[in-house]
Amino acid sequence: MSMITPTPAPQQPEISPLDWAGDPEQCPNWVGFPTRAGLPIGLLWSGSSEAPAIGTRVHIYMNSFGPAEVKAYFHADGYLGVICQPDQMPERLAAHGVTQGHFFGRELEPYQPGRAASAMVPEVLEIAPASAVAGPVPGLNLADDWIPDYPPQEGDELADDNQDRDEHPEHPQDEQRD
Repeated sequence: MSMITPTPAPQQPEISPLDWAGDPEQCPNWVGFPTRAGLPIGLLWSGSSEAPAIGTRVHIYMNSFGPAEVKAYFHADGYLGVICQPDQMPERLAAHGVTQGHFFGRELEPYQPGRAASAMVPEVLEIAPASAVAGPVPGLNLADDWIPDYPPQEGDELADDNQDRDEHPEHPQDEQRD
């Protein structure tokens, strides 16, 4: 009887902040660091409180991960994040050998709509029927509206945009090929 051994999770690469000294853009995204000293300056923390220290117990609200311990820092797209080890990794991830995850500040807090959220909700407007509006209303196409028939002018003809059909016989009807 043979025993199936799971493939170990990939290890963090061995890197040093000196690898990108003077050029913070070279600092790799999503890689864990034991201190914030090796990360680029000016990263944003999306949480409402300070970024937690390594070893701090936090609660990951995103996808109901639950309690976890902060193990490292990382950055991505200008934001600071933390690598956490949840007390109970969701089964769908644990089945693949995943033991830690990357999380941003907002994911460590209960969901609260942002300041602009209420402005994004459209107001309900009452629109009066056209019959209730007094006087002529342009653009309603009433029975007595007159739309003149202009005589065709030179240049009004629609151009045949499929003039190259002989050059591209594999697309005989494809007028929108480009």
